[in-house]
Amino acid sequence: MQKVSSLRKNAFLNIVYKLSSILFPLITYPYVSRILLADNLGRVSFFTSLTNYMLMIGSLGISTYGIRIVAKTRNNKRELSVVVKELLIINLVVTFIASLFLIASIIFVEKFQKNLLLMFISLCQILIAPLGMEWLYGGLEQYEYIAKRSITMKIISLIFIFLFVHEKEDYIIYAAILMLGYIGNYICNFVYSKKFIDYSIKQKWKLKRHLKAVLILFASILAINIYTNVDTLMLGFIKGDRAVGLYDVACKGKLVLLSLINAISTVLFPRLSYYLAEKDIVSYNKVLKKSISVIMGIAIPLSIFFVIEAKDVVIFLGGNAYEDATLCMQILMPILIISGFSNITGNQILLPHGKDISYMRAVMTGAIVDIILNLFFMPRYSLYGAAFATLMAEIVQMLLQLWQARVYLKDNVDFVELLKIIFACIISTIVIYNLKCTTKFSLIIGLGIYFIIYMIIYLFMLIVFKCKCLKTRHSD
Repeated sequence: MQKVSSLRKNAFLNIVYKLSSILFPLITYPYVSRILLADNLGRVSFFTSLTNYMLMIGSLGISTYGIRIVAKTRNNKRELSVVVKELLIINLVVTFIASLFLIASIIFVEKFQKNLLLMFISLCQILIAPLGMEWLYGGLEQYEYIAKRSITMKIISLIFIFLFVHEKEDYIIYAAILMLGYIGNYICNFVYSKKFIDYSIKQKWKLKRHLKAVLILFASILAINIYTNVDTLMLGFIKGDRAVGLYDVACKGKLVLLSLINAISTVLFPRLSYYLAEKDIVSYNKVLKKSISVIMGIAIPLSIFFVIEAKDVVIFLGGNAYEDATLCMQILMPILIISGFSNITGNQILLPHGKDISYMRAVMTGAIVDIILNLFFMPRYSLYGAAFATLMAEIVQMLLQLWQARVYLKDNVDFVELLKIIFACIISTIVIYNLKCTTKFSLIIGLGIYFIIYMIIYLFMLIVFKCKCLKTRHSD
């Protein structure tokens, strides 16, 4: 039987991991964006998005399905080994086929022909990615290992970036460093997996038993990637590299903060799946109710603050040359709340309950909305149209998930708690707005001071209102 850490420890470790994902971009991104400038940054961002799409295609729906099935089989090493090897084979085969199609596309896509080195870098990462098996460690709740491995690789990548990226022509080197960091993670994961998986076990391959669930979840993941990443690809083709560079800066703030919010949901998915497999409904409902309060307690204040401070955040991340991305960031920031709630309805309710089709329909509808709105707004409004399309897609899929999950939410949403959180945010916002009107600080110092004061007032009001989201004592 695998030893499983408490939810509290897992949440802490995953938050540390996500905070490292925030800290390192805050160190590297302002430097890189100023060195590479919008055009070259846009080229790297374009191929990063392309790589992410190919990784998503190659993994099918294994990234989600794998966590769920590993969580259910983790107490039986033989069954766990059999399942993991079957999913690994599926991942390797599909990734190889997808890579062949990508190579063939070079003949037909001029943008690929002009950036062959970036294409090569992308292909290297794509082909090795199946060995990563991040889903294995999610299902086993090995968050301590995930945090240590990730932080180590980030430190190495950070050092290499400052050592070798000094001119705008160094965008190839920058892309290669990012790729090598990911490959390092993949290799570490495969080597460490031998602690849990017996690769010598002889077995009858039963790949078909996974295909239905994997394909359904793949459709869901594809749809999510469409309304989260397709904007970058479409901007690259429709408006060019500069628009992509501006959009990337606006998205960076959203993605960094969203990763922190989703850290809790990531931890809870395998545990909630396990509770349902064991038919422990009491524990499931207790954790779900707490999760809603905590996630909203984080998402709402962050969304409001970064809408207010969007201009300064954009300038901090990219410099004055990226100021045009301010409105774009303001449009995107409410997604912190919307996506935070979607993680609750999707990853904590629909997927653990096996309602994969309901989840798929919701996110696919969101993807269709995003593509239609992108085609309509992007040619005229560029990155602002892309941001609006993404926001609308997120709202649509969230509402559909909410409808499907309404039965499970009925007794687990504390509306009084949510009102307390909103009032606390309103009071904090009023104070910060008046403070900004009466004080002058340098950019970085001002951002830091305003954020600290904002959060102190917010937390103080939560204490005054006796909000339950501050209480961490519960049974794991």
